[in-house]
Amino acid sequence: MTQMLNIDDLKEEYLTCDVCSDEYDEDHKEPRVLPCLHTFCNRCLEGMVRDWTIICPTCRIKHDVPGDSVKNFPKEHTRRSLRDFIRLKRKTHNIPCRDCPDSGTAVYFCKDCQTFMCAECTHAHLRNFLSRNHQIANFEQLRKYGLETFQRELTCSVLGHEGQPLAYYCSAKVCSRPLCKMCTVLDHEETKGHVIKKIHDVYDEERQNVNDLTKGIEDKIAFAKNVMKETEDEYSTLAQKEDVMKREIDIEMDAGRKMLDIRQRELKDTLAGRIKEKKSVLQKQRDYLRYYVSLMTSARDFSSHSLLHSMPAEFVQLTKTISNRLSELKEQHLDKCPLENSYITFDRNGMGQEFKNFVLGMGQIRSTAIYPPKTSVETLEAPLGQESEVIRVFLYDAKGRPQRDSFDAISVEVKDGKGNVVPSKVVDAKTVDGCYKVICKPNTHGTHRAKIRVLNRPVNEEGFQFVVRAPGEIDKRFGDILCVGFLFDAETAHHERAISLDGRNMRSDIETLRRVAGLRLRQNRGIARGRRRFPWELESAKQMKQRERDMDDEAQTSLMKKSVKMDSRFTKNKTQDIDELERERMATKDRADTEVDYDGEGGEADSRKALSRPSLLPEKSSWSKKLKKYSGVIGTKFLRGPGRFYWEVQVFYRIHVTLLRNALLFETGIARLDAVHSSFYVGSQHFAWSFSAERCNDHKQVCHKFRHKRMLLSHHPITSDTAGSTHHATYGFLLDTTKREWTVIDVSLRKVLFTFNNIDTTEPLWPVFGTYNPYSVHVELTLKTGRDIMTIPDMFRPGSANSKSKPQTSRIKKKLPFDVKK
Repeated sequence: MTQMLNIDDLKEEYLTCDVCSDEYDEDHKEPRVLPCLHTFCNRCLEGMVRDWTIICPTCRIKHDVPGDSVKNFPKEHTRRSLRDFIRLKRKTHNIPCRDCPDSGTAVYFCKDCQTFMCAECTHAHLRNFLSRNHQIANFEQLRKYGLETFQRELTCSVLGHEGQPLAYYCSAKVCSRPLCKMCTVLDHEETKGHVIKKIHDVYDEERQNVNDLTKGIEDKIAFAKNVMKETEDEYSTLAQKEDVMKREIDIEMDAGRKMLDIRQRELKDTLAGRIKEKKSVLQKQRDYLRYYVSLMTSARDFSSHSLLHSMPAEFVQLTKTISNRLSELKEQHLDKCPLENSYITFDRNGMGQEFKNFVLGMGQIRSTAIYPPKTSVETLEAPLGQESEVIRVFLYDAKGRPQRDSFDAISVEVKDGKGNVVPSKVVDAKTVDGCYKVICKPNTHGTHRAKIRVLNRPVNEEGFQFVVRAPGEIDKRFGDILCVGFLFDAETAHHERAISLDGRNMRSDIETLRRVAGLRLRQNRGIARGRRRFPWELESAKQMKQRERDMDDEAQTSLMKKSVKMDSRFTKNKTQDIDELERERMATKDRADTEVDYDGEGGEADSRKALSRPSLLPEKSSWSKKLKKYSGVIGTKFLRGPGRFYWEVQVFYRIHVTLLRNALLFETGIARLDAVHSSFYVGSQHFAWSFSAERCNDHKQVCHKFRHKRMLLSHHPITSDTAGSTHHATYGFLLDTTKREWTVIDVSLRKVLFTFNNIDTTEPLWPVFGTYNPYSVHVELTLKTGRDIMTIPDMFRPGSANSKSKPQTSRIKKKLPFDVKK
């Protein structure tokens, strides 16, 4: 290694102070190392002290002076060895003897004492009892050795320990310094908390640590060089782009000037053509008028001459000829004004100040200071089948300032769960500086992945995930009101209730019951699954349906009663039946696509698919997901405060058979999960609140009813209870967990129907929906939640007049057990 050293470079870089340019020595020019690893002599450092701080002349980093003295900065002992090595390698012959009082010239070097000596001092050195065994070498021998010959072993500086090698190290926090053997015995006992290690062990550990850090620095240097190269590339690319863009500007402006010249010629040609046309018309009219005037002038002159100079006999003979000519000329048509005019003007549309503004606004020089590592990305839930914002990208410069007009610096590739590319585009959000929207129209459910690059640099190698859901499953907020995105959870639906595949519609009617009964009937009769029905069977089914439609109410009622009696064999134990059907469905899942619908209209297939829809409801050990007692379904999300939550339900029912007694039609409510399955409707439960429609004995009509704990809080009529009656309405529901209120409104009529007070919101509340009496009433409930809701009723908006008045409320609010403060 020593043979490869450049002696002059070493002298300049390691042996002289960068401030005063003097060589280091062991007296007034001792090399001291600053925390930034730059070395200067102690005399120069003393002159740099300002307010007990030093600013490094090389890197301009500020350091505090330790212990109020620059001598407390660590000394760089390597410089001393390098100095001696350089002196010898450069064949310097005037190296002074360090032990000679006469300032003799050194010719020998003691390896043990690390000192240069003259011949006399060397002779005395070898005669001394303590140094007679030291290794002495002359200069010729030293020149063959490497730098390690001049490296000196440090000795202890404690008084009385002079000459003792520093062979140990105390690693206690209060010490952290090398020691000699005497120090370890006298001042650094391990019983007093000192930790003594051999200096070579500490050296090996620290050497390895420094080596690792050095490798890290080397990696950092390589990284910095790579960034520097990219920076230089960007710098050189700017000059190239400047030339290219100048040419583009010239091309576009020249093209603009050419278009102006062309337009100028077009306008002048148009002007000349119009003028020529006008002149031609006026010229013809002028020539005609001149000719006509000459004829009339000639006739006038002749008649005047005849009147003055003709004899009577002569005049009488010419009278008829003169009169005919004058009458002919007088009756001949003559235009009352010029057939053309001189009106022609230059319309300055798009010119003048407007043209100046246009020219000043033509083209645009856009630049950006985007720093890709500071890019942040926010993903959003996306609605299925709708073009919407799925990702937000925020661009900043190196100082964190947002960057505008940089949408084309972003490139995005969106793929669905199967790896298919979904077309997307990037637009400026314009509402927030530096914010850009990624817009696409996903057509499949599930997780999608977007890979985003900024200035052709990937923001994240793995990309960013966003989830595509049905619009009704995505939350939407209007001020402090949250439209919770939830659907009907088909896995919880009662087996006699049909849930649509999108989870938004629930239907209850006789056809649904027959479909369920038919499944069981086919199973008992051993009908082969997948067997196609014969044409006459299909025709018979069509004829049967047509006859049913043509029957009067009484005959249809009779048929329904017979159907109920027939189907009772298969619906006595509904729980066992539907469980068996579910097991059968799972066992024959692979063959489900080949099955033929029982009613020829896809009803059976829809029922099976509805039963298999994934559930968002957590598992409950106390009851099965499939509702057996409650005649309805549960929402896929629960409601928990604090907050205000809004959703809507569209209700349609048609009464087939005149209702008797207190017949329920539908119910919507909120309830704790364990309260849902305790009864066939939640209005009877303690921790449930119910809004329903049912026949009322008091009004002998179908009424809205509001219940809690079986208690009827309010009711009022809506429709007749006779066959053929229908009702179609949209109801809105607002749950305020802070005020503990649940308000029901008629959205179409913009009317508050009822407000429940004292709602217990200490535990999550689930939306529940029930339908009843399918043999007598056809009922359909359609959910509007999340993004399906386009607006909030005015009465729920802050400051509205309707929000201050509520026509009906439940009992006066009182403190409940869970309101008591501890």
